[in-house]
Amino acid sequence: MIRCLWFKNQRGSVLLFTTIMLIPLLVIGAIAMDLGYVGLVRREIQRSMAAAALAGAGNLGFDDSVFGVVRAAARQYANLNGYSAPGAGDLIGPLDDDLNPGNGPDGNIVLGIWDGAGFTPSLDGSTVNAVQCQFEAPIPTSFLSWVGLDNLNVSASAIAVSNPPETIPNSTCVFPIALSCCAFGCNESTSAGCGKPVTFISSSGKDEDCIEPPCTNTATWANL
Repeated sequence: MIRCLWFKNQRGSVLLFTTIMLIPLLVIGAIAMDLGYVGLVRREIQRSMAAAALAGAGNLGFDDSVFGVVRAAARQYANLNGYSAPGAGDLIGPLDDDLNPGNGPDGNIVLGIWDGAGFTPSLDGSTVNAVQCQFEAPIPTSFLSWVGLDNLNVSASAIAVSNPPETIPNSTCVFPIALSCCAFGCNESTSAGCGKPVTFISSSGKDEDCIEPPCTNTATWANL
């Protein structure tokens, strides 16, 4: 009779079950918070590397004399797009070693050749067409440190390509579709808009349309 009464008395069982499950639920929630934060930082670093690679590639001139400018631009834009981890410093520091002048494959900034399938480090100014930026940092954790994981390493890399212009055959006539403002003054204005009339060698018109030879085509400058 006493045993039957004990089985029928279920009061407090939900509280007991909740208490037992509370600890693993808190642990899972804490791990999720740390992993979510680390994922956020990784996306920020990936964005930074993309900005750095694009800035570097934008300064390639297919001449090794511009390599210093390429590295400086990559470093500048990486650090302008920092990440939010506690104690975060420069993604690419001010020291020469960080700018990787020797072009080692493990450096933060690596110049090289992208052939459509892969990237090969190179310092041949006539063929370098790509900039690879890469960075790795330990990100401090909050709750995972309870189990001995004080940091989680996060890395990101990006490659930007700036191919040289193709060689124009001798028999080809090149005609611009847009000109930079440098061609005729950025602050000049005409009735046709910003810019001055530009005469092209290929300009042609009917005699009755040509007011004062040589006949001209008008153009406006484009921000390239």
